[in-house]
Amino acid sequence: FTAMPFQLTPDSRFFYGSKGHSRAIAHLIYGLSQGEGFIIVTGEVGAGKTTLVERLWSELDRDTYTLARINTTQVAAEDLFRLTMNAFGISAQGLDKATLLRDFQDMLRAYASGGRRCLLVVDEAQNLSLPALEELRMLSNVTVEGAQSVLQTILLGQPQFRRKLAMPDLDQLRQRVLASYHLGPMTEEET
Repeated sequence: FTAMPFQLTPDSRFFYGSKGHSRAIAHLIYGLSQGEGFIIVTGEVGAGKTTLVERLWSELDRDTYTLARINTTQVAAEDLFRLTMNAFGISAQGLDKATLLRDFQDMLRAYASGGRRCLLVVDEAQNLSLPALEELRMLSNVTVEGAQSVLQTILLGQPQFRRKLAMPDLDQLRQRVLASYHLGPMTEEET
């Protein structure tokens, strides 16, 4: 090895495409091909969810996608909204929500006119509150004239996120999930 393969920070250079990871990538690609909605990947701590998305990102056309990441999820819904704006490069400092939503829609419109789509990746989704998940759902409502939704969201979480998603309060969010995959442990056949 020329670098340490087992660091705390995920590194897509050391991605191992087990059968489960290959299936998860296929779910991600299918979800992205739909051009809207939510894609969910769950798995235990260390299963490779973040590395999987890093690997996908390394293979996506950078002229087609703009990526924003959120890794801090133990925040209130309003803070998650502002983190999302900042992740896409929109300064939220001192602006009210209505102004930020207008700026967000303007950004989406500009990207759509250039043939680009925005991809939001939220890691540690199991920590999101119900109001924060509803905030993400509402952002998925933002559309641009003459284009399908140009924002897609990938939610990465531990297994308890699946239980949270099953809650009745999240019916509307579940209806927007286009692809979902649970990364299980690797078996001896995959190693």
